[in-house]
Amino acid sequence: MRLDRRTVLRGALAAPFVANAAVAQGTEIRFGTWAREGEAQFVAATKFKEVVEAGAQGRLRVTVYGGNQLGTPAEMLAQLATNTTQVMASGDPGIREIEYLALPYLMRGLANHLAVLELPESAKWQEDLVRRRRVRLLGFQPRNPRQISANKVINTIEDLRGLKLRSPEQDYYVQSIAALGARPTPMAFSEVYQALQLGVVDGQENPIETIWASKFFEVQKCVAMIDYIAKPAYVMVGEPFWNRLSAADRELLRRAESESRTAAASIMPGQATEVLDKFRAAGLAITYPDKAPFIAATQKVRDELGTRIWGAELYRRIVEIGARQIA
Repeated sequence: MRLDRRTVLRGALAAPFVANAAVAQGTEIRFGTWAREGEAQFVAATKFKEVVEAGAQGRLRVTVYGGNQLGTPAEMLAQLATNTTQVMASGDPGIREIEYLALPYLMRGLANHLAVLELPESAKWQEDLVRRRRVRLLGFQPRNPRQISANKVINTIEDLRGLKLRSPEQDYYVQSIAALGARPTPMAFSEVYQALQLGVVDGQENPIETIWASKFFEVQKCVAMIDYIAKPAYVMVGEPFWNRLSAADRELLRRAESESRTAAASIMPGQATEVLDKFRAAGLAITYPDKAPFIAATQKVRDELGTRIWGAELYRRIVEIGARQIA
């Protein structure tokens, strides 16, 4: 199966229509996400619901489950494959060739991710995703870069030395935090607040909107703005459900994803300013360390994992795309 790469820029994979069975009137789309009210990505999920339900005129209805109510990203991916959940947005796209575009300081932003997905190799990655995992990439939701919060003020990379920082379990997070001189402590996102509160860990890393929505600011003293990972949320749809949709409904989901992405992007700059002001009002220090030492410290992580995942030549091309200033 050959994929039209141009449709990736519209937030969808192109695929021939193969309807196994028409969806029943009022069919529910369960949309799972980590995001909570107050995050731009929750606004995006709500916009997705609005567009789908308006366009489907009763054929489809969307229920948004925020705060990982449906399970971890891995659990939700499994649910997509069995059609117990139909759509999800998370940091796990189900295939490492796409996820590892989030290596530290590799991508400037969402536009760079999209540019990589124009490469011929991307079609193979997405074919493999459908074949192996029974899910497909519908599109992206933008997120702010990931920052570090801690129970001490972080002014330089040296201030991270020896700090216990909660890390997601993927190797690139663990290795990146270790490269910065901290002690990575992998744990589930649902355990982070209590771990910070009890001093099990000294800090964590996430976009500022997630730090706010999850109330981590209540048990931290500083947010260091180091922009170390630019990673979107991946919007995924289960292949069993996709195969039941008409061509018109597939296009409706593509349009809903595109409009939801625009909705999130439109509020993110203002939301970021507002969140930082709220942090300051809550007594947190907001620091802006020199990023050059952070970039240098994580170079080995980028090079070793990037070469392992994509091979030396493709990694070189991805580095070039990631460094571009794309409007």
